[in-house]
Amino acid sequence: MNTLTELSNTRHKDLKVIPESALDFAAKLHLINLRVTEVPRAVASLPVFFTRQTDSRDWAISAITSFTPNENLFVKDGKWDALYQPTSIRTFPLHLMNSDKGEQQYTIGILEESEAFSKEQGEPLFDESGRPTLMLNEVQKLLEGTIKEDIQTYQFAQKLDSLGLLKSIDVTVQFADKGAQRVTGLSAINEDKLLSLSGDELQELNRLGYMTPIHAMLISIYQINDIVRRNNAIEGNEKINGIKLELAKDRTQAE
Repeated sequence: MNTLTELSNTRHKDLKVIPESALDFAAKLHLINLRVTEVPRAVASLPVFFTRQTDSRDWAISAITSFTPNENLFVKDGKWDALYQPTSIRTFPLHLMNSDKGEQQYTIGILEESEAFSKEQGEPLFDESGRPTLMLNEVQKLLEGTIKEDIQTYQFAQKLDSLGLLKSIDVTVQFADKGAQRVTGLSAINEDKLLSLSGDELQELNRLGYMTPIHAMLISIYQINDIVRRNNAIEGNEKINGIKLELAKDRTQAE
């Protein structure tokens, strides 16, 4: 099992980050988790849904990058091909971990065995004096910001769940050869339920700043069409004729 080790300017003084490692990591992700603060920017390119965390069963916000596991259609020719790049990619291969210094204290951790690190090539984490490089300082600031954002994401999902605003959705991918693939495990905003909320409930959602990401996630469903376009543009990929989204008894189609 992979275990994080606290980053040290003595133990890891010679470590460098291989520049391509973040995109090599992202290229294998057909789902990328987002924080709620990222949603309004991410939906400019990516369809965004709710999923369940495999370890805790808590809700997560996830962007879909492909209908095929271990494939990301937004990594193209070694570059990120979208308007917004999720924080989890920009901070890789550095992670936030609990510190031994006390409860609710955090520090930077790494997987020492990760192929993202090298002693021969790449971007150094520390300078010759053992001080963090500009790259490390920037990533550390991003990671520190995610502490608050993770809490906000949890509260956002819990609030929507308590109001019955999350609804399971199945995505059926229809291929040109008449075959089909069903993608499950996704949940979307229940628009009918949203429209039936009381004035007080809507006012509270607005006060909490939740209406912007709610509407952004609803609109993002149409970005599924871009995934179809990207898939069909790759030579050798099985061509997709259309996508059907089924939300309980309601059925909508994005083709």
